[in-house]
Amino acid sequence: MTSKVKLLLAPVAAAAALGFLIGCSALDVVGRTAVTTYRALLEAVPDGPALDGSTGRFYVQSPGGERFEWSADFSGSGPDFLISLDAAPFLEAGLEPERLSGERYALDPTTRRLALAFEAGDKGFAYKGEPSPLEGFQKIVESYRPLVGYHEALDHYGLALGDGNMFEWAKDLSKNDKDMVFVLNPEPLLAAGVDPAKVQGWAFAKVEVKDSAGAMMQVDKFLKPYELR
Repeated sequence: MTSKVKLLLAPVAAAAALGFLIGCSALDVVGRTAVTTYRALLEAVPDGPALDGSTGRFYVQSPGGERFEWSADFSGSGPDFLISLDAAPFLEAGLEPERLSGERYALDPTTRRLALAFEAGDKGFAYKGEPSPLEGFQKIVESYRPLVGYHEALDHYGLALGDGNMFEWAKDLSKNDKDMVFVLNPEPLLAAGVDPAKVQGWAFAKVEVKDSAGAMMQVDKFLKPYELR
């Protein structure tokens, strides 16, 4: 990890790019800019991007080891999106893995990594040549546009993965100190025994989101942001 790469935990009450701006006039602009900003993120991450041939998913890895993966083809087998992370902070905070839903969560007892799997659809993606990570992301924007959002207050773009979990990145890495953010829905983890006050390395904070009617509301999230530049 270089001196420019640091984990940010203190000011994360507003770290998650939630409450996305989605309007008819903004859809194309948000979608296009999401792709260009994602390119900047891929160029900045110290480990990746790459294609895991065994899973058929592209991935980026944070300086702390968390990994975000997106499938090169949603019509294939396996999850469309996956987040994997070190389970130790949650296990040490009381997590009882057997109480988590097996449809969403999987703990590898050997590596002690926790994976969260998400399905978005079954559309097949056609590529002109060898699939690239950015092109794979662009296919998602084109085919599953409602999953992509922009949070104006934080200048963040993000993917709504499902069940309140998200992966987010800054619009301008040179001006934002939260370039990459992993956002977890804490409710299933808390229900499985996790004491949020004892989770090391993740922030437990309230963030603003929009409800189905468009009104702002406060919800709890586990957040792990990184500054890459």
